[in-house]
Amino acid sequence: MSVRAYLKNNPALKKIILSFIFRRKPYQARVRWYIWVWHIFPRYFRRGIDWSSRLDLVPFHKFILGKYSRIEKNVVINNGMGDVIIHDEVHTGIGCVLIGPITLHKHVGLSQYVRILGMHHGSDVLSPHHHQPTQAAPVILEEDVFVGTGSVIMGKKNGEPLVIGKYARIGANAVVMNDIPPYSVAVGNPAKVVRVWDFEKNTWVKPTVN
Repeated sequence: MSVRAYLKNNPALKKIILSFIFRRKPYQARVRWYIWVWHIFPRYFRRGIDWSSRLDLVPFHKFILGKYSRIEKNVVINNGMGDVIIHDEVHTGIGCVLIGPITLHKHVGLSQYVRILGMHHGSDVLSPHHHQPTQAAPVILEEDVFVGTGSVIMGKKNGEPLVIGKYARIGANAVVMNDIPPYSVAVGNPAKVVRVWDFEKNTWVKPTVN
């Protein structure tokens, strides 16, 4: 049995360990100073990570940054709910927010102030939202996806992975809550596909209505 599985089956021990990692309530989103010094601070010396970015990283989930990838100014990355995997040659624009679990495949481009949220809060009106349990909702951007300025990508409520297919283009200020097929253009709130690539005609065309 792995350490992670063992802790999952021992909630009392897990609670003790988490108390040594995170600051005290109510929020518990930021780690304690010694975790920051040991686990987060050394990451800022990694090529491609701007010093003004905010890395809220925990040691029990992964944060991987591929070759020639770039974390721009004021980007926030949080892997408290799940792994944040950024493959090679990915660019995150100024002010982006990335909350795992998310995977950005090679050549993905995020324009400024894109938010990718791989989790959901509870919705019990009888208690504050930061006291409610959260659910992981993985988000996967396949190779060469580009996301326009101000867009929001939210994981599915049922916890299944939300996938934006290869070479898809997401228009500025779109809100994506469902899968987007490869080689398509999606815009709006909620985002809808308005163009698909026709490989025979070698151009963008309107999607066919079934």
